[in-house]
Amino acid sequence: MVAVSSQDGQGTDEVPDTRSLNQSDPVAGQLDAEVPIFSAEEFEGESKQVIAEHVRDACHQFGFFYVDLDRGQQSAVNNVLHEMGRFFAIPDDDPEKQRIRQGIDQTGWVPKFTEPAYQPGTVSSLEAFDCDRDDIDGHAQRNIWPALPGFREVVAECWSNYVGLADGILDVLGRAAGIAPEFLVNQCDSRELNTMRLLHYAADAPQQGDSNVGIAAHTDFECITLIYQDAPGLELTDPSGKWFDAPIAGGRIVVLLGDMLERWTNGYFKATGHRVRETEEQRFSIVVFIAANDGLQVAPLPRFVSESSPALYDPITQAQHIDNELRRSRENAGEAGTSNIETASI
Repeated sequence: MVAVSSQDGQGTDEVPDTRSLNQSDPVAGQLDAEVPIFSAEEFEGESKQVIAEHVRDACHQFGFFYVDLDRGQQSAVNNVLHEMGRFFAIPDDDPEKQRIRQGIDQTGWVPKFTEPAYQPGTVSSLEAFDCDRDDIDGHAQRNIWPALPGFREVVAECWSNYVGLADGILDVLGRAAGIAPEFLVNQCDSRELNTMRLLHYAADAPQQGDSNVGIAAHTDFECITLIYQDAPGLELTDPSGKWFDAPIAGGRIVVLLGDMLERWTNGYFKATGHRVRETEEQRFSIVVFIAANDGLQVAPLPRFVSESSPALYDPITQAQHIDNELRRSRENAGEAGTSNIETASI
């Protein structure tokens, strides 16, 4: 890990990994045959202690792991995939899509080529639909839901399944890190900064030159990320920084480690670098970001700090970290000549 010290030498406010990722690094191969696969049921009850050591080993060796969904979770995912097909088939100039175009509130529809540039010189071809806890609960100030019967209800059910599974995963990660199992669960239980993204990578996305990517290399700003994809395209880094293809079989999600988890553990667990390549087939992805509670000062825990292992990161809140990284991505977009980006999304 490369850490840039702050002026007092005690840490850094820089993102743990994104700036050190190289968008052009080649893929070293596939890891699917080696990466551990856990069942969703194993993140419940007494099984959590049993698998904690295996989860720790997976995080240290591969930087991510897989979870096979149970029948109810898979059904919820399938329902969302169906609704995504309906929504993203709506023409971009349709008034209904334009009505829910994402603004400063960071939820709603994200048109193609308006995603923040996580790496300089890149343009992401995806389009997205983003929602958060207030949208799900009906407490948002604006209605970002498309006028498709059943869309909101199906998305809300899937959200509930994802965050329920995430609590079990956070518990196991706490055990794997040697901290109180409830620590990560309690620090991420408000859901207020969680985001759900429904991502569409079109097979016929118009090319914008060599800079065009599905989404540029980055680490996620939150604690953990749960990703389901229905077609290949996702590429991940292991802790050494090598890139690997992660095709992910149907019925399975990948769990990525985020910046806040790396910050809490002072690099004991490293955030997972990832990117999505351009593909010739249409691709849907369902992603939920599990964030630290708003207002918390996230800093390396005492267990991971010593005279020989000083704190690598200064305290920062989840919201401030997100704002910092989005600001940097907009600056990257300006450098790439794509300063028309109008949206923000995590």
